[in-house]
Amino acid sequence: MKKALIILPVVGLLLVALAVAQEQYITVTADVQEYVSVVFNYNVVNFGSVYPGTDIPAPGNAEGLYNVSVETNINLGVSASRTAWSPSDVLTLKFASALNEIPTAPEYEIRTVPVTVDYIAPGSYTHYHAYWLDVPIGASPGTYSTTVTITYMPA
Repeated sequence: MKKALIILPVVGLLLVALAVAQEQYITVTADVQEYVSVVFNYNVVNFGSVYPGTDIPAPGNAEGLYNVSVETNINLGVSASRTAWSPSDVLTLKFASALNEIPTAPEYEIRTVPVTVDYIAPGSYTHYHAYWLDVPIGASPGTYSTTVTITYMPA
């Protein structure tokens, strides 16, 4: 009888050990979506009073006043266009943009047809914009206005 009592606890321990040693493989999945966050930190560009001339910088260009916070996990293209100047479409609006640095010279003319002005790779950036104006000598005195559309889209 004493032998049977000793064997039973040993067999019980082996069964517990076998139960603890089992493995299970678990599949974990995630469907990562496209992510684009674009936050404009300005909504107006006011050149103030200007005289005829070329490459007249917008006040605030040098300080990086016109900027956009961008976060994306996809490549983006950036385009710009404008409406016709009112009351007369005689002024020329120029533009430049750069990531994490302030543009210092115009690179593109913003027209009524969209033009691609930049490409952005995945990451987090401050996307600086800068504006310049050409006012021809024949422009009549008065207040001129246009609406600019800047679009960030998948490239």
